[in-house]
Amino acid sequence: MLILDFDGVIADAFTECAVVTYYADHDPITLAGKPISELAEAMPAPFMERFRRVRTFARVLDDFMLARDSAAESIRTVEDYEALRDRIAPKRLSSLVDGAIAVRTVLREQRRDEWLSMHTLYPGIADLLHRHRGRGTSIVTAKDEPSVWDILAHHQLETTVTEVIGECSDKRTAVQLLAEGDGLPASAVTFIDDHVTNALAVRDTGANSLWAWWGYHTADHIERAVTRRQRRIYLPELAQLSA
Repeated sequence: MLILDFDGVIADAFTECAVVTYYADHDPITLAGKPISELAEAMPAPFMERFRRVRTFARVLDDFMLARDSAAESIRTVEDYEALRDRIAPKRLSSLVDGAIAVRTVLREQRRDEWLSMHTLYPGIADLLHRHRGRGTSIVTAKDEPSVWDILAHHQLETTVTEVIGECSDKRTAVQLLAEGDGLPASAVTFIDDHVTNALAVRDTGANSLWAWWGYHTADHIERAVTRRQRRIYLPELAQLSA
């Protein structure tokens, strides 16, 4: 059984994620009146630099919102990142996340072709999914489920996946439930995620958990992976992977 993360493993959507983060406090309908490329070009360079830094630490959409704070430019470690996140009032964070979801939804619906084109598959992923079609292949991701299905359909991959669990922050439990639903032990699962925290959490279930080296990570993540002896997987290995 193959279970994959989405952003950073199946597809790269760096600019789209930056757009929904930067415009999280804007009116979605007004935004949709402009081409997404115009919205992207209007984002200030300092914000993009902060977002690039934050993206390597982020696990869920909430985390992206840290890039809106100028203090994010000083993030160097996981401790720096967590300290900044703790400073944001929960109500404010929740409001921004809701706004980002609304922006993503409207752009997906009203600027559909542009929005879909912002999601690029990593090399070898399409072949991997086609080879595992019909084997209970699933996606467990922080991205919302409708967006994932739309992107898969855009790349003609929607029939390769049996289930998508979206807006997921507890991938360990999600993987366990998927395995149990198919009557399989965790050891029968191969899981791939680019965030080492998720890879380690799922590995503790007994699954074959692989850390995607082509995704987003930090020096702290590398150190933690080495200490915990977390196995990496590289893009060229996908051609031989069987789950």
